Amino acid sequence: MDSHNDDILRPLSEDEFKELLQLYREKYGEQNFHYLLMYNQNKWNEQLKNLNCKVKTGEVDEWLSFRKDFYTYRNGDFRKYGTYVSLHYDIMQSVSFHSWEPSQTEILKCLRETKLIKWREGPLLTNVDLEFCDEVKKIALANGASVQRARLCIFLILEHEKAAISALESLKDGYTVKNLNANNASLVHEVWPNKKEGSLAYVRGLITLNQTAGIYRVSDGELVAWAFQNDFSGLGILQVLPTEQRKGFGAFLAAYLCKQVTTVEKVDLSAWIVSENFKSKALLDKLGFEAVAKAEWIQLNKA
Repeated sequence: MDSHNDDILRPLSEDEFKELLQLYREKYGEQNFHYLLMYNQNKWNEQLKNLNCKVKTGEVDEWLSFRKDFYTYRNGDFRKYGTYVSLHYDIMQSVSFHSWEPSQTEILKCLRETKLIKWREGPLLTNVDLEFCDEVKKIALANGASVQRARLCIFLILEHEKAAISALESLKDGYTVKNLNANNASLVHEVWPNKKEGSLAYVRGLITLNQTAGIYRVSDGELVAWAFQNDFSGLGILQVLPTEQRKGFGAFLAAYLCKQVTTVEKVDLSAWIVSENFKSKALLDKLGFEAVAKAEWIQLNKA
């Protein structure tokens, strides 16, 4: 989506993106959230290729939610500092970025000068490193935006080996667990707190591309609880219908999905939670997750 050939940012080629992924792996290891974001996007890119999900001119891209575009400083070399900006064009724009340059000069210059970030359209700035949150907010304000909310979030990791050998508790009698299917998307979307106009396609896509788990009543086959792998290849949407709560389904699904992911991917499990979400933190602690990082997720207002 390089519609601004003179922009300070330029898109990374497919080969450059894969090189950036490896640079982050070597620099930070496989438990770093920037690495895991790239890892999952690389996985999605390959899956979309296999599905032959090409978009013809004039057609709506039903897989838009699964295409993050990665950019770097046009006048620099991403191999030096790992400078990247990821732009996700969907219902709202989401933006991720990072650089390991000690002064942060390069990445901050990119954020200040790029025309590709839609500051006044209410983008979500994800996993912003705490050391320069204040500076990022100043850049947003200078571009006519205002902060709707800034949430301190905790990034937790469950090592692949620990998830693989973890024991599952028995599921309550009268219920069974299996993967979700496309027919479940409407119910999941209907009760999802973060749903927006057009986000049903995202739920359908997650069911197709990522690992999922659902608990169904045996008597009528109805879905009553579910969990999804998210865009960090970790634990994402986890919900239990109100009528089926207090039966241990949330903890069971979280453990089941983590174990399921280990059978198909050699990746550590991760989860982002809002810092004051003590209930989720307690559940993840019980499963063996450990907090490894903190960052802010900054939602900007539409001007």
